[in-house]
Amino acid sequence: MRRRVPLNAVRAFEAAARYKSLVRAADELCVTPTAVSHQIRLLEDFLQTKLFLRKNSRLELTQDSRAVLGKLTNALDLIDESLISLMAPEDDRQRIMVGASASVASLWLLPRMSQFVEAAPDVDVTITTFVKRQDIENDDTDLWICNWQTAVDRRIEPLMEEEIIPVCSPALAARYGNRWDDILREVPLIHQDRVRVESGPYPDWDRYLREYGIGRNDISKGPRFNQSSPSIEAARIGLGAILGRSLLIEELLQTGKLVQIGEAYPIRSPYYLVSSWSPTVPKTVNRFKDWLFDQVRAPIAAGTVVPA
Repeated sequence: MRRRVPLNAVRAFEAAARYKSLVRAADELCVTPTAVSHQIRLLEDFLQTKLFLRKNSRLELTQDSRAVLGKLTNALDLIDESLISLMAPEDDRQRIMVGASASVASLWLLPRMSQFVEAAPDVDVTITTFVKRQDIENDDTDLWICNWQTAVDRRIEPLMEEEIIPVCSPALAARYGNRWDDILREVPLIHQDRVRVESGPYPDWDRYLREYGIGRNDISKGPRFNQSSPSIEAARIGLGAILGRSLLIEELLQTGKLVQIGEAYPIRSPYYLVSSWSPTVPKTVNRFKDWLFDQVRAPIAAGTVVPA
């Protein structure tokens, strides 16, 4: 015989633990934060153990509760999936939510999406973007693309790798004779102050030029951007050279709107595809994953200038 587990209290704990927030848990469960807190206390009384450490109004999981969170999430997902299967479907359409950084979503994923939409007209895809790691790790996204090894209890599969390539516009490269060494010594530099949501080994200009033996005394000069898209656009219109992320500039390289002006940085950054162990729509998730893996296997030709 099963124990009479207080399921409402379990749901309140799981949501609060997943979000690390009573307010966000309350929004999901359509109750007040006070009600969530009350349910958590009921569960703690039932289990005779503490589930959270409350520090400076922040929720932190105990070691024991952290260990079981993934199992509880999967169990509640399974209950939800089972009940949904009993409901009469409203229509035949399938839905999936995919997460990626704003730059990867706009410059790598979206240019390919028309192919998936054509191949799977019965699937509606929602793309959600993030800036900070915790934004996506606390979300209910079906799967996401990231370049860090998440500690969240999910399936993690290697997807692709990214390298850093110095590039500029063809006209700017021609101004310096299309010779890599001359370009790198003289071309105006565009800098990107990245928000570190990832652990990728991205070099700045100082590190790149030093490691390739290019001496300059004006490395810190030049326009600066805090996002990839405007820095890439600045390079495209000829404001200077950037250290471009290969995933984000591959189309511009392929069409010749940007050209390579130096060696790719030798350290590559891996990307991972993260998904639930028990997705709510497994066929649709697997269908999208298969399509993504097909995309990364497709070769992309790059435009270059002649190295010195």
